[in-house]
Amino acid sequence: MNELIDVVPVASTEKNGLKPAKDARMEKSMATTVSRVIYEWNSTIAVSTSLLISMTAAGDRTAILFFMSINRSANKLEAPIIILNRIGGAAVPSTPRFKIWLDKSNGYFKIILERTEYTPSIYAKILLSNLPTTDAIPLSVANQGEVDAATYIDVT
Repeated sequence: MNELIDVVPVASTEKNGLKPAKDARMEKSMATTVSRVIYEWNSTIAVSTSLLISMTAAGDRTAILFFMSINRSANKLEAPIIILNRIGGAAVPSTPRFKIWLDKSNGYFKIILERTEYTPSIYAKILLSNLPTTDAIPLSVANQGEVDAATYIDVT
C-alpha cells in the first residue's frame, strides 16, 4: 500500500485536474422561471470581462451558445460597450433575451436575461476578467422595474 501511495499522485488545486476555487465561483448554471441578473458591475473602475453563455428551453436539449464581451474605461458613467455574438447552436429566439440596465447616477450596470415565453436553462461562465477576485455571476432574481427599464443587447 505504501508503495502505491508513493506512485499515485496526490490531487490538489495546483495539479491533476482539480479546478481552482476561484474558477468554480466564476460559473453558474440553473433553470429559471423569472428574469435573472447574469452579470453586474457596482463600480466606476474599468471593466473588461468576457462571458460564455449557453441556453436551452425546458424540455429541449438544443443549446444556443453566446460569447459576450463587456468593456468600459474607468470613471465612466455610461453603459459599457457590449458585443454579444451567437457562436452556434439553435436559432436565436425571435424575442431578444439579454438586456442592460444602467444607473446613470453612478455608472453601475446589470446584464439581465429576460424570461419571456418559456423556462430557459442557462449556464454562464466568466472566461476573462480584469478583476478575477471580484467578478461573479450572480444569477439573482432581477428586479422587474429594472428589467422593464433595461434596453436590449443586439446579437450578432
